[in-house]
Amino acid sequence: SLVSLAVPGLWRCQRFSFDQHLHNLPKIKMRLSFTLHCTLLALLWHSALAVRPSGREAELLEHQVERITGSSQVNRASKCEQDAQAPADPTEACPSECPFAAELADPTKYCHFKCVKAEECGTKGTIPNQTIPEKEKVKENKYCRYCEVEACAACTAGRPGEESEAVETCQKCMPGYTLKNDGKECVTHGDWVFLALAAVAGVGALFGLAWFATLQSKATVNPEGLQYGMYSQLRMMVTQDHHGDEGQPYPFNTNLLSVHVAGPGGTALFRFQAAAILWAVLVIGVWLGFVLFVSKDLLLLGNRPAATPRQLCEVVGWGRKRQMELIWTKVSWLAFAYLSGTLGAIFYGIMMAKFFRSFDSERATLSDYVAVLEGVPKLTGDEKVEDILKEAVETAIGSDIAKELVAVSVGWDFQAHRAQVRHFIDEEVGKFHESNEEPLAIPEGTGDEFNGVCGSITKKVLNRWHIHLDGHGEEFTTEDLKKNLTSMETAPVSYVIFMTESARDKALEVTKASGVVVKDATCTLKPETYEPEALFWHNLPVTNKEFGWKFTVSSGNIFLTCMAWTVLLYLPYAHYMSAFSYANGDEPSPLAESVFIGLVVGAQVGLFVASSIGAEFCQCHYEDQKHRVYIIFYNAALILNLVMDIVLQGYLSYLQMVGVGARVADGRLLGSLTSLQEIFESYPMQKSVGKLLFKYCWPCTFLVPFLAEPFIAQLGPYHVGTLLLRSNSRIRGENAERALELSEMEQGRYADVIFNLILVACIPFIAPAYMLITYGAFLLAHLYIYFYDHWKTLRWARKFYFSSDEVHWFGQQLLCLPLGILAAALVFKANQMSGGPNGGLGSGVLHGSVLGAAMAGAFTLHVLVHLTLLDMVVKPYRSDPNKAENKTPFSKVAEEEAATHLTTNPVQCLRSKYIHEDSPPLSPFVLGKEKIMKPNPKLGAYFDGEQDFQQKEKRKSRESKASAEAATLNPQESGSAEAKMEADPEEPQKPQEPQEPQEP
Repeated sequence: SLVSLAVPGLWRCQRFSFDQHLHNLPKIKMRLSFTLHCTLLALLWHSALAVRPSGREAELLEHQVERITGSSQVNRASKCEQDAQAPADPTEACPSECPFAAELADPTKYCHFKCVKAEECGTKGTIPNQTIPEKEKVKENKYCRYCEVEACAACTAGRPGEESEAVETCQKCMPGYTLKNDGKECVTHGDWVFLALAAVAGVGALFGLAWFATLQSKATVNPEGLQYGMYSQLRMMVTQDHHGDEGQPYPFNTNLLSVHVAGPGGTALFRFQAAAILWAVLVIGVWLGFVLFVSKDLLLLGNRPAATPRQLCEVVGWGRKRQMELIWTKVSWLAFAYLSGTLGAIFYGIMMAKFFRSFDSERATLSDYVAVLEGVPKLTGDEKVEDILKEAVETAIGSDIAKELVAVSVGWDFQAHRAQVRHFIDEEVGKFHESNEEPLAIPEGTGDEFNGVCGSITKKVLNRWHIHLDGHGEEFTTEDLKKNLTSMETAPVSYVIFMTESARDKALEVTKASGVVVKDATCTLKPETYEPEALFWHNLPVTNKEFGWKFTVSSGNIFLTCMAWTVLLYLPYAHYMSAFSYANGDEPSPLAESVFIGLVVGAQVGLFVASSIGAEFCQCHYEDQKHRVYIIFYNAALILNLVMDIVLQGYLSYLQMVGVGARVADGRLLGSLTSLQEIFESYPMQKSVGKLLFKYCWPCTFLVPFLAEPFIAQLGPYHVGTLLLRSNSRIRGENAERALELSEMEQGRYADVIFNLILVACIPFIAPAYMLITYGAFLLAHLYIYFYDHWKTLRWARKFYFSSDEVHWFGQQLLCLPLGILAAALVFKANQMSGGPNGGLGSGVLHGSVLGAAMAGAFTLHVLVHLTLLDMVVKPYRSDPNKAENKTPFSKVAEEEAATHLTTNPVQCLRSKYIHEDSPPLSPFVLGKEKIMKPNPKLGAYFDGEQDFQQKEKRKSRESKASAEAATLNPQESGSAEAKMEADPEEPQKPQEPQEPQEP
C-alpha cells in the first residue's frame, strides 16, 4: 500500500530540480503535498487493516473522525433544540444549558432524543409520561424518566417542572405488595418470612457460638480417649493393604485415575469427573478462538451496562446488530460442543466398559461365587432355616454340583429389632476394645455435663452421633434376643455361596427352567453382581412392589418440598426482584443478590436432605441402588427448582418492564410483542434471564455448596468431636470411635456433575457474553471438586469399595440430558441465523409452536439415539466371551477378605452363637475390628483376624526395616540391596510408587 501510493508522488518530485527549475516551485509544492497526503492516507489505511476494529469500535471511530473533521459540529445553543438519534458514543452528554436527554414521543423516531431543561421534561414533543428529571443515578448523563416506584404496576408521574414529593406516585402495586405512604412505596407481604428466618438464624448462631466457646474453654481430661479415637480413624481410613506401606494411608499424590484404592467404581467416579473437565477445557478453547480471531464483541454482547435511556438505545441497537452478524459463531460452537460431547460420551463409555471388563477378568471377587435366591417363602426362626434352604438348593442342582455348595446366607426381617441386633453385634466386637486397653462399660459419671443450655446441646449432638452415656442398651437381654431370633420371619431374598465360580454358573444353568422348590414355593437363582459390603440386610424384606410405592411417596414429598420452598421463600424474593426493570441501570443491590445466593444454596441443601431422606425411605437392597435413587431424586428436584425459579423470575421481570415501557431494538414496546420467541430474544429479557441464570450457576451452584461441604462434613465435625472427646472422660472405647468417625464416601457426586452440565447447556440460549464466564466458572468449580474428592477419599472417608458399575452406567445415561439441551439450543440458534444478519426479532424459518416442537424433537431424538448407542455400541464391550476360567476357590478369596455374604449378615452371626451354638460362632464383620474374627470352615468362614493382623505387622516391620536400610546406603549399595530383596521372597522390597491393588 505504501509503495503503490507514495512512490509515484516521489518519482514526480525527482523530475524537478530546485536549482534549475525555481520557476516551477509552485508545482513542486503541489506534488510534495500530494506525496505527503498519499503517504498519510496509506498509513491510515494500513493501520485500519491491522487493527480491524469491531462494529462497535468502527462506529466510535467514525464518530470521533466526524468530531475532528468538524462535519458534525453544532452550535451548543442550537443543540438544545436538535432532534438527534442516540449517539454512537454513549458517554456523550447534553450541554449544561439543557442537560437532560428526553426521548421523542414520535413512534417513527425511536431512540431519538432532544436535550431539554429540567422543567421541559415531557414537553416539546418528548414522551409525556417522562416528566421526572433524573439527577441522582447519573451525574453527567442526565435524562428524563418515567415514574419509578419499586414494585409498582401502575405509576403516575407529576406535571413537567413539578418538584414536590408527589412527583411520582404509585396507583397500583404488583401482586404480593401493598400500597403505603400515599403511594410513595410498595411494601411486600413476605418481609416477615425473611425477618423470621433471620431472627431464627441469628438466635441459633448465638447459641452455637456460645456452646462452641464453652467447649473450647474446657480442659483436656480424656487424653486416652482422644488418642484412641484418632487411632480408630487411621484403622477406618482407606489404607494400603497388601501392597505399599501396610496399613498406612496412600500418599496424597496418588493418581486416583489409575490406582484403584476403592474398587473399580471408585476409579470410575474420578474418571467421570475428569471427562467432564476435559470437555469443558475443549469447548472453552474453541470459544476463545472465536473471541481472539473473529471479534472480542463476543465478550460484551448482552452484558454491557446501560445507565440511561440513551445508553440503552445505543446498546440495544448495537447489540442486536452485532449479535446477528456474529450468530454464526454461536451456531458453529454449538455444533462442535454437541458433536464432541456426544462422540466423546460414546468413546468414554467404550473405554470404561473395557476397564470394568478387564478388572473383572483379572480379579476374583466374592460376588463371583454367590447366587441370589429370590422368592423365598416366609419361614420362622424356630426352624433350621439355613439347613432347609441349603437342602432345597442341593436337591435342585444335583449331587455333583452340591458338593461345591458352601453355605446359604439367609435374609431376615429384623426391622423391628434393628437396635437390639446392633447392640449385640457391638457386644461381639467389644473384645477389640479390651485388647486396646479401652473399657467395655461406660465409666460412671454424675451427668452434670448435660446441665444448662450448652449441656443440652452437647447431649443432642452426642445422641445424634449415637454416643450414649446414659446406660443405653441395658434394656436388651440375651433371653429377649433368643426369643426374637426364633420368632423372626425370613425375607424373600437369600444368598447361596459356592466354592468355585464354575459351580455357581452350572447351578444357575441347571435351575434356569425348574427353579428351586422351597416348601411348595418355586424360587429362582440369579447371579450376584454386588459385593457384600454394599448389602443392606435390614432392607431385604422390601419387595419390588413395596419399593415402587415408597418411591412414589418419596417423589411426591420432594415435589411438595420444592413447591413449599418456592411459595414460602422464593416467591417473596422474586416479587422484590421483579420491582427492577433492568433497563436503565435499574438493577438490584449486591445485598439483594446475596439473599438470592442464600436462597439458591438453601434450596439445594434442603433438596439434598429431602432426596437423601427419600432414598433412605425407599429401603433399597444395595448401596449402589440407593445412590442411583438419590441421583434421580436430587437431579429431578434441582431441575424442577431451576425451572420454577427462572420462569417465575422471568415472568415477573417481564411484567415490570412492560409497566415502565421498555422497548426492543426495532422500537416496539416490549408489551406489544405477542410471540414468546420475540419476547425471549429481546435485549431486556435476555439480560434479565441471562444474569439470573449466571448468578444461579456462579456462585450459587458451582461454588458455595462445595466450599462449605468440607467444613460441614469433615473439618467441623472433627474439630467438635475432638473438643467433646478431650473434655469428657466418659467417652471411651466404641463411643470414642464414633466421636471421630470418618464420613462416608458416596456416589452422589454424579448428580452434581450432571446438574452442572445441564446448567451450562442452557447458557447458549442467552447472550454470548455469558458463555466464557459461565463455562470458565464450571471449569474452576469442577477442578476444585475433583481435588476435594481426592482429599476426602485419601484422608477423610471411611474405607469403602465400589465394585459395581451400576451408578457409573446410570451417570453415562444421564449425559443424554445436557447433550439433548445442546441439540435444542443448536436448532434455536440455527433458526435465528436463518433470518439473516438484518433479521428482526422472531426471524427465521420456524416460528412459534413449530420452533418449540422442533426443539423438543431435537432433544427427544438425541435422548433416544444416545441411550440406543449406549445399549447397542457400548454395552457389548462390557462382557468378555473369552474370559479365562476362574480357578481360585472361594476359600482362598475369603481368607483375604473379611467381609463376605456370611460375615456381613448380622442375624446369621447372632443365630450361629445363640441359636445353633456353633464353636467358634460366625464372627461378624465390623470395619476396623477385623482382628477379633475367627475362622470356621464348616460355616464358610475362612478369615482369621489374628493371623491377618500378625501378617500385616510382619510385612510392616519388613518394610520399615527395608526403608531404614535403604536410607543409609549409597546409590550403588542401594541397588545391590534391591537386587537381594528381589531374590528373597521373604524380604519384599517396599514399592516406591503406589501400585494397583493385587487381589486374589
